[in-house]
Amino acid sequence: MNKTLHGTVTVQVGEELFDLVPTLKAVRAIEARFGGLRGASQVITALSVDGVAIIIAAGAGLEGKAAEAISEKVWQAGVLEVSPQVNAYLAALYNPRGPDKGNAAAGKA
Repeated sequence: MNKTLHGTVTVQVGEELFDLVPTLKAVRAIEARFGGLRGASQVITALSVDGVAIIIAAGAGLEGKAAEAISEKVWQAGVLEVSPQVNAYLAALYNPRGPDKGNAAAGKA
């Protein structure tokens, strides 16, 4: 796992790497599919191949056939190997700003 920006997680699925980026679009797609981030967390805990694949696709911005192909890749790589990495991404979605609250005096001259 590699964090280039807070919340950006690189997930390895077999030999492929997917950069999962915390975006509002990804959050909305995940929430719509699982009824919220808590529902997505439960899917990861349940080791759902399709659920983990959907979260990867949302985070990586994949659509169509590219998104559909992720389930097979997760299954081949082993959902037990992939799910902890995806869980780290999901945790970042709960706090996309990270631990730094920023400068309280920002914008004041």
